[in-house]
Amino acid sequence: FGAVEVGPRNFYRLMENGIPTLLYPGGVREVFHGRGEEYKLFWPTTPDFIRTAAKFNATIVTLAGVGAYESSTIIADQKQLLESPIGGRLKENSERVQNARGKDKEKETFVPPISIPKFPPARHYFLFGSPIDLSNVDHKSKTECGDAYENIKQDLEGNLEKVLKARKGDKGAGGG
Repeated sequence: FGAVEVGPRNFYRLMENGIPTLLYPGGVREVFHGRGEEYKLFWPTTPDFIRTAAKFNATIVTLAGVGAYESSTIIADQKQLLESPIGGRLKENSERVQNARGKDKEKETFVPPISIPKFPPARHYFLFGSPIDLSNVDHKSKTECGDAYENIKQDLEGNLEKVLKARKGDKGAGGG
């Protein structure tokens, strides 16, 4: 499928070679969110991926997706598992997983929740954002990269709101 090991160096190489790339800035934290955290973004605090994308004049297109959370029931989330009798072992295993954000960045905890699928699964909804051209963003300017980062994040949050609102009017939206 063309997948590569996640990491800042590989992202740089992909951008350098002009290869279209799917990047999920929220990473493991966003995927393995806790109860009540569905459709919230957990992006890193620094816009490093924007700086890299701007260096190579990339265009960013956000993708808002809704429906996966409603397609399963979480039995035990990451926090509950880490506080359980097997929590120490899970934490040890998680520490063996390479840090996708880079060696010097915040370490992610790779402990998936225990969940069971609902039947039928919920309907999924997707909305692509408008293309955001970074060719006018100076990759050396922390201010410009920070502004672009915030604009991209706001674009995605706005599209998530639109998709969630559209889903409310859909009688076939539910799951299980």
